[in-house]
Amino acid sequence: MKKIGLGILGAVAAFTGYAYWSTKHLTITNYEITSAKIPEEWDGASFIQLSDLHSASFGLYNNPLLSMVNELSPDAVFLTGDMLDGDESPVVAMALVRKLAKEFPTFYVSGNHEGRSAFYEDFKADMEAHQVKVLENERYFLKKDDVAIMVAGIEDPRFSKEEWLEADLPKNEWETEALKASLDEAMNNLSADYFTILLAHRPEFWPLYQAYPVDLVLSGHAHGGQARLPLTEGLFAPGQGFLPKWTAGIHRAGGKELIVSRGLGNVTKLPRLFNDPEVVRITLKSKGDAQEDDLFR
Repeated sequence: MKKIGLGILGAVAAFTGYAYWSTKHLTITNYEITSAKIPEEWDGASFIQLSDLHSASFGLYNNPLLSMVNELSPDAVFLTGDMLDGDESPVVAMALVRKLAKEFPTFYVSGNHEGRSAFYEDFKADMEAHQVKVLENERYFLKKDDVAIMVAGIEDPRFSKEEWLEADLPKNEWETEALKASLDEAMNNLSADYFTILLAHRPEFWPLYQAYPVDLVLSGHAHGGQARLPLTEGLFAPGQGFLPKWTAGIHRAGGKELIVSRGLGNVTKLPRLFNDPEVVRITLKSKGDAQEDDLFR
């Protein structure tokens, strides 16, 4: 019995150690996005997507994460929400975003955690003071050699909760209506001739995004499904429940593509299992085939 007990304790200790290690083991996932709408001037351009930091730290002052991004040398960095973790201090997120914005054009959209954070207005003001482009139902011309692609971003529906609750609608319905209003504002009179990237925190609304003139959607929120077991998209994701559909990777429909970041931090008390924190690198191609490759570091 003693040997069995020691074996169980050893297994628990090993599992606990793995669970902690895996929450800090940064990975890079590479995607190539090919479209006839991508101008030749943008062929080979790359972007980094970071999502769902939840005020986490990866090494001293987040230096390992910053070094990884610096080595990849992107044309821009896209932050797709939940950099804050509710009412936790915004200092870690502020420091990371300041350092990113010092080196690269940086774009940000809000997530649901910012929508309920007492510190969001401070965080937003700090980002804008450091030249981060905070996209709230708007779009931005991103130019290379005077040739533009479009980056659009929408506010998380959590910011509209009180307004839509007055309509006495179920949660999914008022969130959908809030997102429709945001998308209508951001996409108003947008020409379909531009290659357009949409930053939108929530991947569960992928069918809705497809109704708009966007080519690539970048989302987070789902945390990779928390525990990524074989042949699943994970066990659980906010907004999707158990056995979710869109938690990571690339998804294609109607000539459009969705990339869902597994995110960086962890908001629940449950560990991330087989689900390492992720830095997403996107490379644009005006011709060729898209491909995906995980590089573990």
